[in-house]
Amino acid sequence: MMTIGEFARTAGVSVDTLRFYERRGLLAPAKRTNAGYRLYDEGCLGRLRFIQKAKELGFTLAEVARVIAIMEAGQPLCTSVHELLENKLAEIERQMLLLEEMRRELVERLAWARAHPDPDCAGEEGCVYFDPPQA
Repeated sequence: MMTIGEFARTAGVSVDTLRFYERRGLLAPAKRTNAGYRLYDEGCLGRLRFIQKAKELGFTLAEVARVIAIMEAGQPLCTSVHELLENKLAEIERQMLLLEEMRRELVERLAWARAHPDPDCAGEEGCVYFDPPQA
């Protein structure tokens, strides 16, 4: 068993992160001492690694909490996690399309700005770099 400080160092997270996850219902100590000190074990480390991996894959803590609730209810995870993965991938693909469009527009505006380094700009109604005049 590890104290919260030992567990935090072992896991490479802050004590505040562990307390935050506990408040969110994502991670609980394996037990508490009579004095109320949190004690963590290898199972807690596995749960924390699960949370960290899910975050790395772009899942929100609310989404992680839903998966944990399913696990704790003893229900099979595969179907729920498969659906969650499908949804996350679709969301990321939508974001990538939006980002590509933003990138294209930024490239166009930057090309115009480079071609017109000193535009006649009073700045009263905006900036020609954001809305270049049509050719």
